[in-house]
Amino acid sequence: MNKQEWLILGQTLFGQDMMQWKFKCPCCGHIATAEDYKKANAPSSAVAFSCVGRWMPVHKEAFDDKDKRNIPCNYSGGGLLNINPVIVDDRKVFEFGV
Repeated sequence: MNKQEWLILGQTLFGQDMMQWKFKCPCCGHIATAEDYKKANAPSSAVAFSCVGRWMPVHKEAFDDKDKRNIPCNYSGGGLLNINPVIVDDRKVFEFGV
């Protein structure tokens, strides 16, 4: 999909305020809003690309199947394994958290 299609889908699902859009980490399943990333002091480039847990003091390790805590992980879409499921203009990102 292209960026315009992605923006239209986001607006349809969540409205005009992009800070309220939700994204699901493909590694741990945590759903976070763009506002959550801002509160965690994550760079804007991390939204829908890396899990918000990377910027939180308490998180679990990405791909740790033994850690059953319901908290975000430290997955990065820029790491060795990029499992981001949606392609927008050749960039792999998280799916919307609906």
